[in-house]
Amino acid sequence: MLKKELTIQALQAHIKKIDFQPDKKYEVVLKLFEEVGELSEEMRKEHQRGLSEKRKDKIKYELYDVLHYVTHIANIYGIDLEDAIIEKDKINEARYEGRRK
Repeated sequence: MLKKELTIQALQAHIKKIDFQPDKKYEVVLKLFEEVGELSEEMRKEHQRGLSEKRKDKIKYELYDVLHYVTHIANIYGIDLEDAIIEKDKINEARYEGRRK
């Protein structure tokens, strides 16, 4: 079970323990697309109807689902997400120097 003081490494290990299907790369990426669509749908509903606590919870859970499948894909490819985030942030910092706030 995950704890409040969650790290990216702990999340990645947890996802690998509960959901690791390297032979199903294509299906996993399709699930990611599905979850992004569900997130988009909840955000559209929020835009049209306003943000209730129930809608905020739905958005929160869809965000987790997206993160789950992104993490699952990283695990399939043996990518350390923490390293990837740090490396890409440095690349973006150089690329967008002066435009970040």
